[in-house]
Amino acid sequence: MWKNVVGFEDSYILSDKGEIFSKDRMCTDAIGRKRFRKGVKINPDVAANGYYRITLSKNGSKKQVYLHRLLANHFIPNPNNLPQVNHKDGNKLNCDLDNLEWVTVQENVIHAYKNGLIRHTCGEKHFNYGKFGSESKKAKKVIATNVITNETKVYGSMIETKSDGFQPSEVSRSCNHGGTHHGYVFRLI
Repeated sequence: MWKNVVGFEDSYILSDKGEIFSKDRMCTDAIGRKRFRKGVKINPDVAANGYYRITLSKNGSKKQVYLHRLLANHFIPNPNNLPQVNHKDGNKLNCDLDNLEWVTVQENVIHAYKNGLIRHTCGEKHFNYGKFGSESKKAKKVIATNVITNETKVYGSMIETKSDGFQPSEVSRSCNHGGTHHGYVFRLI
């Protein structure tokens, strides 16, 4: 079964098998000449997040859409107006209509956890468990310089500056945007 792509009725048709074709049409180029364009099959690319993606264009502007959402919008009824399309088998590249369903955000997340698509580590297994301050993998070393005496002190992390009465948020601001805090200039090392 073929349907016109909503919003691009004059330019594209979509099949229930996931094929999309541009239509034969007349276009105007950049300098105003009318040109005939023969319809061709549009091949999807794989986006960075692993889903098939199609680029559609109309009047010189381009829009990228996910193939599974395009198929669901055109061929799968959504009477409850659910926001997300789920791949039942967890394979992002399997866009068969039998494999797609409309779900809530919560249902989609639960499905991902149950099928091992999301690996969430917490507690003692988390890589940063029990590590604070300079022991944290995200810690950034900071050097504080007194503007009057030029005395310097090195801290293992921004949070450790708190022990000397500094506000970590102000230390961060000073490192990233300049300025002083309590008479000290801070910079990352």
